[in-house]
Amino acid sequence: MVIHNEKYASKKKIWKTFGVVLITTICVYIPLSANFLREFGVEIKQPGALTCLLLISAVLAIYAAIIYLQHRKKLNFIYISDEDKQNIVFRFYHIQLLMAKCTSYKIPFDAFKKYEITKEGKDNYLVLYQKMGKNQLAKYPPISINSLKDEEIQQVKDLLDQYC
Repeated sequence: MVIHNEKYASKKKIWKTFGVVLITTICVYIPLSANFLREFGVEIKQPGALTCLLLISAVLAIYAAIIYLQHRKKLNFIYISDEDKQNIVFRFYHIQLLMAKCTSYKIPFDAFKKYEITKEGKDNYLVLYQKMGKNQLAKYPPISINSLKDEEIQQVKDLLDQYC
């Protein structure tokens, strides 16, 4: 069984790319607006340099705040599979516009001990445990599952319950 949220991650990346294009367009348009509109027969007063700077700064500040709030949500692309003959495979990376670092965990079926879904404030995390030798447990760093819907979280639980 394979569980992933590829559609969600793709939509988020497309919207972030659209946002960058829109912000760039606005920042270029503001100083050139009088010249651009003059081409279509509309005469307006050229905005001053300070006005342009304030408008561009306001637009960039709003966009930076939106990106920061999205980044704080810790949204991940998540891929979980048990189709490997010997391992449960977990792959995930933070959904951001550039430089997404992919992390993979491969846990052998017989070494997978348990999992926990924890909640810290508004954030949900999947914590995995693996048997290591005699009576020792290895705890993997938590995986943020904020981007998964309730049905997908239930699918993850059902999949992992098979191997506990």
